[in-house]
Amino acid sequence: MKLKVFLLILMFISNIFAADFDIKKLTQDEIETLKEIKREGQEHGLSYSLMAIAIKESSLGKYLVNVDTKDYGLYQAHLKTVIDRENVKDNSWNRNKFAMKLISDFKFATKNAIDELVYWQKIHKNDWSKVWSSYNGGWKYNSKAARDYSQEIASIIRELKKIDV
Repeated sequence: MKLKVFLLILMFISNIFAADFDIKKLTQDEIETLKEIKREGQEHGLSYSLMAIAIKESSLGKYLVNVDTKDYGLYQAHLKTVIDRENVKDNSWNRNKFAMKLISDFKFATKNAIDELVYWQKIHKNDWSKVWSSYNGGWKYNSKAARDYSQEIASIIRELKKIDV
């Protein structure tokens, strides 16, 4: 019960959409978060994709809950996808458990984002515009919204490469 109350409180105090993010005005905490993301993604060659997705999806952790889409955490992982990936029953207990884990466990959230990107990377044979589109739109990667998302990720990556993170 405490978990449900905590989740409800988070949902109400969290803005469900990440605000515009000015990469030129990074705080020291945000720079440290980017460095940690970069380290975690290096093994898979996904550092810049992960950093850009974290910026786009949650403004580097400022907005960890989207109640409309049921996406949670730094990278806004879709809860149903995470539950399927974890191979557990989709029930209230597991939804709450994994939503909280995505919000509170950096390594778990990052591992899920990596798994999602690696999956789409294989499907789209390293066509990054489609990989990023699918991260947002799944199999509807050719939708306008997913294509726009992919372009935004590419733009954020270009900006990230200009700064020393």
